[in-house]
Amino acid sequence: MLIMSEVRNLLAAQQFMTRELISYEDEFFSLLYHDIEDFALKRSQRIVEQNRRISIYGVRGVGKTTAMQGVLWHALSKFEDLKIMPVTITVRGVKSSANVKELEDAFYRSVISGILSVAEFKKKESWLRAEAKKYVPWIGRKITEAFSLIFPPLTLASDIAEKSIKWLVERFRQTDIQSILTSTTIDIKHVADILTYRLEEEGVSLLFAIDELDKVSSDTLLSDFFDGNQSWFQGKKGILALTYTFGESIKETIASSVRRISTVEMYPGITRQEDAEKIIYSRAYLGISQIQKSEAEASEKTQEILPPETINAILNVSAPNTYLMLERTYEAIEKAIETRSKRVLPDHVYREEETVEIPTELEYKILKELTKGRLTPKEIAERLERPSSSIVRSLRKIMHKNWVTRVGIGKRAYYSLTPHGDSAIRRYERQHH
Repeated sequence: MLIMSEVRNLLAAQQFMTRELISYEDEFFSLLYHDIEDFALKRSQRIVEQNRRISIYGVRGVGKTTAMQGVLWHALSKFEDLKIMPVTITVRGVKSSANVKELEDAFYRSVISGILSVAEFKKKESWLRAEAKKYVPWIGRKITEAFSLIFPPLTLASDIAEKSIKWLVERFRQTDIQSILTSTTIDIKHVADILTYRLEEEGVSLLFAIDELDKVSSDTLLSDFFDGNQSWFQGKKGILALTYTFGESIKETIASSVRRISTVEMYPGITRQEDAEKIIYSRAYLGISQIQKSEAEASEKTQEILPPETINAILNVSAPNTYLMLERTYEAIEKAIETRSKRVLPDHVYREEETVEIPTELEYKILKELTKGRLTPKEIAERLERPSSSIVRSLRKIMHKNWVTRVGIGKRAYYSLTPHGDSAIRRYERQHH
Protein backbone atom coordinates (compact mmCIF):
# COMPACT_ATOMS: atom_id res chain seq x y z
CA MET A 1 0.00 0.00 0.00
CA LEU A 2 1.48 3.32 -1.08
CA ILE A 3 1.01 5.92 1.66
CA MET A 4 0.61 9.64 1.04
CA SER A 5 4.13 10.61 2.17
CA GLU A 6 5.63 8.19 -0.39
CA VAL A 7 3.45 9.63 -3.15
CA ARG A 8 4.62 13.12 -2.15
CA ASN A 9 8.26 12.03 -2.43
CA LEU A 10 7.71 10.62 -5.92
CA LEU A 11 5.86 13.74 -7.05
CA ALA A 12 8.61 15.93 -5.58
CA ALA A 13 11.24 13.91 -7.46
CA GLN A 14 9.41 14.77 -10.68
CA GLN A 15 9.20 18.50 -10.03
CA PHE A 16 12.53 19.58 -11.56
CA MET A 17 13.29 16.46 -13.59
CA THR A 18 12.61 17.99 -17.01
CA ARG A 19 13.63 21.57 -16.24
CA GLU A 20 15.64 22.92 -19.18
CA LEU A 21 18.99 24.53 -18.42
CA ILE A 22 19.25 27.06 -21.21
CA SER A 23 20.98 29.85 -19.28
CA TYR A 24 23.71 30.03 -16.66
CA GLU A 25 21.54 32.72 -15.00
CA ASP A 26 19.01 30.05 -13.96
CA GLU A 27 19.04 30.00 -10.15
CA PHE A 28 19.35 26.21 -10.25
CA PHE A 29 22.12 26.05 -12.85
CA SER A 30 24.91 25.35 -10.36
CA LEU A 31 22.81 22.68 -8.65
CA LEU A 32 21.55 20.84 -11.71
CA TYR A 33 24.35 21.22 -14.25
CA HIS A 34 26.76 18.30 -14.41
CA ASP A 35 29.88 18.86 -16.47
CA ILE A 36 30.40 15.53 -18.25
CA GLU A 37 34.11 14.64 -18.15
CA ASP A 38 34.86 18.33 -17.40
CA PHE A 39 33.93 19.15 -20.99
CA ALA A 40 32.83 22.74 -20.31
CA LEU A 41 35.60 23.49 -17.81
CA LYS A 42 38.36 22.39 -20.19
CA ARG A 43 36.84 24.26 -23.15
CA SER A 44 36.39 27.44 -21.13
CA GLN A 45 40.08 27.37 -20.24
CA ARG A 46 41.11 26.90 -23.86
CA ILE A 47 38.74 29.56 -25.13
CA VAL A 48 39.67 32.23 -22.57
CA GLU A 49 43.39 31.57 -22.16
CA GLN A 50 44.16 30.78 -25.80
CA ASN A 51 41.58 33.02 -27.53
CA ARG A 52 40.01 29.99 -29.19
CA ARG A 53 36.76 29.31 -31.00
CA ILE A 54 35.28 25.83 -30.68
CA SER A 55 32.34 24.40 -32.60
CA ILE A 56 30.51 21.40 -31.16
CA TYR A 57 28.09 19.02 -32.84
CA GLY A 58 25.95 16.15 -31.66
CA VAL A 59 22.47 14.68 -31.99
CA ARG A 60 19.62 17.01 -31.06
CA GLY A 61 18.79 16.80 -27.37
CA VAL A 62 22.30 15.66 -26.41
CA GLY A 63 22.87 18.82 -24.36
CA LYS A 64 24.87 21.21 -26.55
CA THR A 65 23.04 24.34 -25.38
CA THR A 66 23.52 23.48 -21.71
CA ALA A 67 27.19 22.61 -22.26
CA MET A 68 27.78 25.99 -23.89
CA GLN A 69 26.17 27.72 -20.92
CA GLY A 70 28.49 25.64 -18.74
CA VAL A 71 31.44 27.14 -20.61
CA LEU A 72 30.16 30.65 -19.81
CA TRP A 73 29.59 29.69 -16.16
CA HIS A 74 33.13 28.38 -15.73
CA ALA A 75 34.61 31.41 -17.47
CA LEU A 76 32.80 33.76 -15.09
CA SER A 77 33.70 31.79 -11.97
CA LYS A 78 37.32 30.89 -12.80
CA PHE A 79 38.77 34.03 -14.37
CA GLU A 80 38.22 36.71 -11.75
CA ASP A 81 41.04 38.93 -13.01
CA LEU A 82 39.46 39.36 -16.46
CA LYS A 83 36.47 41.48 -17.44
CA ILE A 84 34.58 38.50 -18.84
CA MET A 85 31.38 39.40 -20.65
CA PRO A 86 29.44 36.24 -21.54
CA VAL A 87 27.16 36.84 -24.52
CA THR A 88 24.62 34.24 -25.58
CA ILE A 89 23.72 34.69 -29.24
CA THR A 90 20.48 32.80 -29.83
CA VAL A 91 19.92 33.26 -33.55
CA ARG A 92 16.16 33.45 -34.06
CA GLY A 93 14.31 32.81 -37.29
CA VAL A 94 17.08 30.95 -39.10
CA LYS A 95 14.68 28.30 -40.44
CA SER A 96 12.95 30.92 -42.56
CA SER A 97 16.19 32.46 -43.87
CA ALA A 98 16.12 32.01 -47.64
CA ASN A 99 19.52 33.50 -48.40
CA VAL A 100 22.77 34.66 -46.81
CA LYS A 101 21.58 38.25 -46.41
CA GLU A 102 18.56 37.17 -44.35
CA LEU A 103 20.71 34.84 -42.24
CA GLU A 104 23.28 37.60 -41.65
CA ASP A 105 20.51 39.98 -40.63
CA ALA A 106 19.14 37.48 -38.09
CA PHE A 107 22.63 36.76 -36.76
CA TYR A 108 23.77 40.34 -36.19
CA ARG A 109 20.46 41.38 -34.63
CA SER A 110 20.94 38.44 -32.26
CA VAL A 111 24.47 39.63 -31.42
CA ILE A 112 23.06 42.99 -30.31
CA SER A 113 20.20 41.29 -28.43
CA GLY A 114 22.71 39.08 -26.62
CA ILE A 115 24.68 42.10 -25.42
CA LEU A 116 21.41 43.81 -24.44
CA SER A 117 20.57 40.79 -22.29
CA VAL A 118 23.85 41.26 -20.41
CA ALA A 119 23.01 44.95 -19.90
CA GLU A 120 19.66 43.97 -18.39
CA PHE A 121 21.18 41.55 -15.87
CA LYS A 122 21.29 44.21 -13.12
CA LYS A 123 17.50 44.39 -13.25
CA LYS A 124 17.29 40.63 -12.64
CA GLU A 125 19.91 40.36 -9.89
CA SER A 126 17.69 41.34 -6.95
CA TRP A 127 14.91 39.04 -8.19
CA LEU A 128 17.33 36.10 -8.46
CA ARG A 129 18.63 36.70 -4.93
CA ALA A 130 15.06 36.86 -3.63
CA GLU A 131 14.23 33.57 -5.36
CA ALA A 132 17.08 31.81 -3.53
CA LYS A 133 15.45 32.66 -0.19
CA LYS A 134 12.27 30.78 -1.10
CA TYR A 135 13.89 27.36 -0.80
CA VAL A 136 14.89 25.25 2.18
CA PRO A 137 18.06 26.52 3.93
CA TRP A 138 20.54 24.03 2.47
CA ILE A 139 19.31 24.63 -1.08
CA GLY A 140 19.16 28.40 -0.64
CA ARG A 141 22.68 28.40 0.78
CA LYS A 142 24.08 26.51 -2.23
CA ILE A 143 22.34 28.85 -4.66
CA THR A 144 23.69 31.91 -2.82
CA GLU A 145 27.22 30.47 -2.78
CA ALA A 146 27.05 29.91 -6.53
CA PHE A 147 25.74 33.43 -7.09
CA SER A 148 28.68 34.84 -5.12
CA LEU A 149 31.01 33.38 -7.76
CA ILE A 150 29.39 34.78 -10.88
CA PHE A 151 27.45 37.87 -9.79
CA PRO A 152 30.43 40.24 -9.18
CA PRO A 153 31.96 39.82 -12.68
CA LEU A 154 28.50 39.68 -14.25
CA THR A 155 27.39 42.89 -12.54
CA LEU A 156 30.51 44.64 -13.82
CA ALA A 157 29.87 43.33 -17.34
CA SER A 158 26.23 44.40 -17.12
CA ASP A 159 27.19 47.94 -16.16
CA ILE A 160 29.65 48.26 -19.06
CA ALA A 161 27.13 46.78 -21.53
CA GLU A 162 24.41 49.17 -20.35
CA LYS A 163 26.63 52.23 -20.82
CA SER A 164 27.83 51.02 -24.23
CA ILE A 165 24.29 50.46 -25.49
CA LYS A 166 23.27 53.93 -24.29
CA TRP A 167 26.26 55.34 -26.19
CA LEU A 168 25.25 53.35 -29.29
CA VAL A 169 21.67 54.66 -29.22
CA GLU A 170 22.92 58.26 -28.96
CA ARG A 171 25.40 57.74 -31.80
CA PHE A 172 22.67 56.53 -34.15
CA ARG A 173 20.26 59.22 -32.87
CA GLN A 174 17.57 56.72 -31.95
CA THR A 175 15.14 56.73 -29.02
CA ASP A 176 16.19 53.33 -27.69
CA ILE A 177 17.96 50.10 -28.66
CA GLN A 178 14.70 48.53 -29.87
CA SER A 179 14.47 51.24 -32.54
CA ILE A 180 17.81 50.02 -33.88
CA LEU A 181 16.86 46.34 -33.66
CA THR A 182 13.62 46.84 -35.58
CA SER A 183 15.00 49.29 -38.15
CA THR A 184 15.00 48.22 -41.79
CA THR A 185 17.28 51.05 -42.93
CA ILE A 186 20.19 50.82 -40.48
CA ASP A 187 23.08 48.50 -41.45
CA ILE A 188 22.72 46.04 -38.56
CA LYS A 189 26.10 44.38 -39.15
CA HIS A 190 27.77 47.78 -38.92
CA VAL A 191 25.93 48.43 -35.64
CA ALA A 192 27.02 45.08 -34.18
CA ASP A 193 30.63 45.75 -35.22
CA ILE A 194 30.63 49.21 -33.61
CA LEU A 195 29.12 47.87 -30.38
CA THR A 196 31.57 44.98 -30.01
CA TYR A 197 34.49 47.29 -30.82
CA ARG A 198 33.28 49.74 -28.16
CA LEU A 199 33.12 46.97 -25.56
CA GLU A 200 36.61 45.79 -26.46
CA GLU A 201 37.86 49.37 -26.02
CA GLU A 202 36.41 49.26 -22.51
CA GLY A 203 38.71 46.34 -21.75
CA VAL A 204 35.99 43.71 -21.86
CA SER A 205 36.83 40.12 -22.77
CA LEU A 206 33.83 39.10 -24.88
CA LEU A 207 32.95 35.41 -24.77
CA PHE A 208 30.25 34.25 -27.18
CA ALA A 209 27.99 31.19 -27.03
CA ILE A 210 26.28 30.94 -30.42
CA ASP A 211 23.16 28.80 -30.59
CA GLU A 212 20.39 27.91 -33.06
CA LEU A 213 22.54 28.07 -36.20
CA ASP A 214 22.09 24.30 -36.23
CA LYS A 215 18.49 24.97 -37.31
CA VAL A 216 19.55 26.42 -40.67
CA SER A 217 17.81 24.24 -43.25
CA SER A 218 20.56 24.26 -45.88
CA ASP A 219 24.17 23.17 -45.37
CA THR A 220 25.15 25.27 -48.38
CA LEU A 221 23.51 28.38 -46.91
CA LEU A 222 25.32 27.87 -43.61
CA SER A 223 28.62 27.33 -45.42
CA ASP A 224 28.14 30.53 -47.44
CA PHE A 225 27.34 32.40 -44.22
CA PHE A 226 30.56 31.25 -42.55
CA ASP A 227 32.61 32.08 -45.65
CA GLY A 228 31.11 35.55 -45.97
CA ASN A 229 31.49 36.40 -42.29
CA GLN A 230 34.84 34.80 -41.56
CA SER A 231 36.34 38.16 -40.59
CA TRP A 232 33.75 38.64 -37.82
CA PHE A 233 34.53 35.29 -36.20
CA GLN A 234 38.29 35.69 -36.41
CA GLY A 235 39.67 37.23 -33.26
CA LYS A 236 36.53 36.41 -31.27
CA LYS A 237 36.42 33.97 -28.36
CA GLY A 238 33.54 31.57 -28.07
CA ILE A 239 31.73 28.32 -28.62
CA LEU A 240 29.26 27.47 -31.37
CA ALA A 241 26.64 24.72 -31.71
CA LEU A 242 26.66 23.11 -35.15
CA THR A 243 24.01 21.07 -36.89
CA TYR A 244 23.77 17.55 -35.51
CA THR A 245 24.48 16.18 -38.99
CA PHE A 246 28.02 17.53 -38.90
CA GLY A 247 30.13 14.40 -39.01
CA GLU A 248 32.47 12.24 -40.98
CA SER A 249 30.97 12.80 -44.40
CA ILE A 250 29.06 16.06 -44.26
CA LYS A 251 29.50 18.19 -47.36
CA GLU A 252 33.10 19.29 -47.59
CA THR A 253 31.98 22.87 -48.23
CA ILE A 254 30.59 23.43 -44.75
CA ALA A 255 33.31 21.35 -43.11
CA SER A 256 36.05 23.50 -44.60
CA SER A 257 34.13 26.73 -43.91
CA VAL A 258 33.69 25.97 -40.22
CA ARG A 259 37.24 24.74 -39.75
CA ARG A 260 38.55 28.07 -41.05
CA ILE A 261 37.00 29.83 -38.06
CA SER A 262 37.17 27.21 -35.30
CA THR A 263 38.16 23.76 -34.18
CA VAL A 264 35.35 21.21 -34.40
CA GLU A 265 34.51 18.62 -31.74
CA MET A 266 31.70 16.18 -31.09
CA TYR A 267 29.82 16.67 -27.82
CA PRO A 268 29.65 13.14 -26.38
CA GLY A 269 26.53 13.36 -24.22
CA ILE A 270 25.75 10.84 -21.50
CA THR A 271 27.22 7.37 -21.94
CA ARG A 272 28.33 6.48 -18.40
CA GLN A 273 26.10 5.45 -15.52
CA GLU A 274 27.90 7.71 -13.05
CA ASP A 275 27.05 10.76 -15.18
CA ALA A 276 23.43 9.67 -15.53
CA GLU A 277 23.17 9.18 -11.76
CA LYS A 278 24.57 12.63 -10.98
CA ILE A 279 22.19 14.36 -13.38
CA ILE A 280 19.06 12.45 -12.35
CA TYR A 281 19.83 12.46 -8.62
CA SER A 282 20.53 16.21 -8.54
CA ARG A 283 17.10 16.93 -10.01
CA ALA A 284 15.22 14.47 -7.82
CA TYR A 285 17.12 15.69 -4.75
CA LEU A 286 16.21 19.32 -5.43
CA GLY A 287 12.52 18.49 -5.49
CA ILE A 288 12.59 16.10 -2.53
CA SER A 289 14.52 18.65 -0.45
CA GLN A 290 11.45 20.88 -0.44
CA ILE A 291 9.46 18.34 1.61
CA GLN A 292 12.16 16.75 3.81
CA LYS A 293 13.35 17.99 7.21
CA SER A 294 17.07 17.75 6.55
CA GLU A 295 19.68 17.54 3.82
CA ALA A 296 20.63 14.01 4.89
CA GLU A 297 17.02 12.79 4.73
CA ALA A 298 16.56 14.32 1.28
CA SER A 299 19.70 12.59 0.01
CA GLU A 300 18.71 9.24 1.52
CA LYS A 301 15.20 9.39 0.09
CA THR A 302 16.53 10.27 -3.38
CA GLN A 303 18.80 7.21 -3.44
CA GLU A 304 15.97 5.03 -2.16
CA ILE A 305 13.45 6.12 -4.79
CA LEU A 306 15.82 5.76 -7.76
CA PRO A 307 18.10 2.73 -7.29
CA PRO A 308 21.18 2.28 -9.56
CA GLU A 309 19.57 -0.53 -11.57
CA THR A 310 16.77 1.85 -12.56
CA ILE A 311 19.25 4.51 -13.68
CA ASN A 312 20.97 1.83 -15.75
CA ALA A 313 17.67 0.94 -17.44
CA ILE A 314 17.04 4.61 -18.21
CA LEU A 315 20.53 4.96 -19.66
CA ASN A 316 19.99 1.91 -21.89
CA VAL A 317 16.98 3.47 -23.62
CA SER A 318 18.22 7.05 -23.85
CA ALA A 319 22.04 7.32 -24.08
CA PRO A 320 23.60 9.67 -25.10
CA ASN A 321 20.57 11.97 -25.19
CA THR A 322 20.05 14.08 -22.06
CA TYR A 323 16.60 15.25 -23.11
CA LEU A 324 15.36 11.69 -23.64
CA MET A 325 16.94 10.53 -20.39
CA LEU A 326 15.11 13.12 -18.31
CA GLU A 327 11.81 12.55 -20.12
CA ARG A 328 12.05 8.79 -19.55
CA THR A 329 12.87 9.34 -15.88
CA TYR A 330 9.82 11.56 -15.48
CA GLU A 331 7.62 8.95 -17.18
CA ALA A 332 9.08 6.14 -15.05
CA ILE A 333 8.25 8.04 -11.85
CA GLU A 334 4.72 8.55 -13.16
CA LYS A 335 4.46 4.82 -13.78
CA ALA A 336 5.68 4.07 -10.25
CA ILE A 337 2.92 6.28 -8.84
CA GLU A 338 0.28 4.62 -11.03
CA THR A 339 1.37 1.13 -9.95
CA ARG A 340 1.58 2.22 -6.27
CA SER A 341 5.25 1.41 -5.97
CA LYS A 342 7.48 3.03 -3.34
CA ARG A 343 10.44 3.03 -5.71
CA VAL A 344 11.01 3.53 -9.41
CA LEU A 345 11.96 0.13 -10.80
CA PRO A 346 13.48 -0.90 -14.15
CA ASP A 347 10.09 -2.25 -15.22
CA HIS A 348 8.69 1.27 -14.91
CA VAL A 349 11.21 2.53 -17.45
CA TYR A 350 9.98 0.38 -20.32
CA ARG A 351 6.69 1.43 -21.80
CA GLU A 352 4.05 -1.29 -22.01
CA GLU A 353 3.34 -0.61 -25.65
CA GLU A 354 6.94 -1.00 -26.72
CA THR A 355 9.86 -3.30 -26.31
CA VAL A 356 13.37 -1.97 -26.24
CA GLU A 357 14.28 -3.07 -29.73
CA ILE A 358 17.75 -3.80 -30.97
CA PRO A 359 18.25 -2.82 -34.64
CA THR A 360 18.98 -5.54 -37.18
CA GLU A 361 22.41 -5.45 -38.79
CA LEU A 362 21.08 -3.63 -41.86
CA GLU A 363 19.10 -1.17 -39.76
CA TYR A 364 22.20 -0.48 -37.68
CA LYS A 365 24.28 0.17 -40.80
CA ILE A 366 21.65 2.57 -42.11
CA LEU A 367 21.51 4.42 -38.80
CA LYS A 368 25.30 4.66 -38.66
CA GLU A 369 25.38 6.20 -42.13
CA LEU A 370 22.82 8.77 -41.00
CA THR A 371 25.06 9.84 -38.11
CA LYS A 372 27.28 11.32 -40.81
CA GLY A 373 24.59 13.50 -42.37
CA ARG A 374 21.20 13.67 -44.06
CA LEU A 375 20.93 11.15 -46.90
CA THR A 376 18.52 9.98 -49.58
CA PRO A 377 17.65 6.26 -49.91
CA LYS A 378 19.71 6.14 -53.11
CA GLU A 379 22.78 7.54 -51.35
CA ILE A 380 22.43 5.03 -48.52
CA ALA A 381 22.04 2.15 -50.99
CA GLU A 382 25.20 3.21 -52.83
CA ARG A 383 27.23 3.46 -49.64
CA LEU A 384 26.08 0.11 -48.29
CA GLU A 385 26.10 -1.55 -51.72
CA ARG A 386 22.57 -2.85 -51.19
CA PRO A 387 19.51 -2.78 -53.48
CA SER A 388 17.50 0.43 -53.16
CA SER A 389 14.33 -1.58 -52.56
CA SER A 390 15.69 -3.19 -49.37
CA ILE A 391 16.93 0.18 -48.10
CA VAL A 392 13.52 1.77 -48.72
CA ARG A 393 11.77 -1.07 -46.86
CA SER A 394 14.14 -0.78 -43.91
CA LEU A 395 13.78 2.99 -43.80
CA ARG A 396 10.01 2.63 -43.72
CA LYS A 397 10.26 0.25 -40.75
CA ILE A 398 12.70 2.33 -38.74
CA MET A 399 10.72 5.50 -39.44
CA HIS A 400 7.72 3.83 -37.78
CA LYS A 401 9.97 3.16 -34.78
CA ASN A 402 10.83 6.88 -34.70
CA TRP A 403 14.53 6.16 -35.30
CA VAL A 404 14.65 8.37 -38.40
CA THR A 405 12.64 11.26 -39.77
CA ARG A 406 11.92 12.08 -43.41
CA VAL A 407 11.95 15.51 -45.03
CA GLY A 408 10.45 15.97 -48.49
CA ILE A 409 8.73 13.52 -50.81
CA GLY A 410 9.64 11.33 -53.74
CA LYS A 411 13.19 11.28 -55.06
CA ARG A 412 14.03 14.49 -53.23
CA ALA A 413 13.21 13.02 -49.81
CA TYR A 414 16.09 12.60 -47.41
CA TYR A 415 16.31 11.00 -43.99
CA SER A 416 17.82 12.22 -40.71
CA LEU A 417 18.64 10.43 -37.48
CA THR A 418 16.42 11.14 -34.45
CA PRO A 419 17.48 10.99 -30.78
CA HIS A 420 15.65 7.63 -30.57
CA GLY A 421 17.70 6.37 -33.51
CA ASP A 422 20.91 7.46 -31.82
CA SER A 423 19.88 5.49 -28.72
CA ALA A 424 19.11 2.45 -30.89
CA ILE A 425 22.67 2.58 -32.26
CA ARG A 426 24.05 2.52 -28.71
CA ARG A 427 21.89 -0.47 -27.79
CA TYR A 428 23.13 -2.41 -30.82
CA GLU A 429 26.76 -1.59 -30.04
CA ARG A 430 26.42 -2.57 -26.38
CA GLN A 431 24.94 -5.93 -27.37
CA HIS A 432 27.51 -6.70 -30.08
CA HIS A 433 30.71 -5.44 -28.52
